[in-house]
Amino acid sequence: RLKAALNRSPLAAGYGTIPRGRMEGADPLDLTDLVIGFYREGYGARVVGEALRGAKGLCQRVLPGFGSAKGRAKGLCQELAAPRVVPKGCRFVARHRLALIGRVRGVAALLDRLQADGVLTAEEAAAVAAGPTPQEQMRRLLATAPAWGRRGHRRFLRAVRCLHPHLMEDLEGS
Repeated sequence: RLKAALNRSPLAAGYGTIPRGRMEGADPLDLTDLVIGFYREGYGARVVGEALRGAKGLCQRVLPGFGSAKGRAKGLCQELAAPRVVPKGCRFVARHRLALIGRVRGVAALLDRLQADGVLTAEEAAAVAAGPTPQEQMRRLLATAPAWGRRGHRRFLRAVRCLHPHLMEDLEGS
């Protein structure tokens, strides 16, 4: 049921579902590798949480093996069911997406910083850098934003603030 729920879960822009054929014969470890491979760790955990939330009763059946099981499993299921608070950095990127796409020019330097900080992998940075214009590169970069998590968004904002201080002053003032 979790595999079916993963295919029904809504995904952020830029992400596709894991092919059903690849999930069919996957054991739990292989399924974990598929989720991390398709969505990275931070966003993959959110996708699995959404899938568990969407599949009624599945949460309690999937989680009962944790130590003094029932209390912890119930708490984790309640945490998964709780509405998520969107971190400040995520809101900033979403609110100022168009300005970031239109005004950031030094995308290569930004990619270097994000890769050095562990926000992007080398493959992701190369895929973003393959964009023909700085605007397309920023679109590709921001398409990976759901996988960054809170730490990644903070590091992204710090890098933009360092490389484009006037842009950040304008955006933070608006």
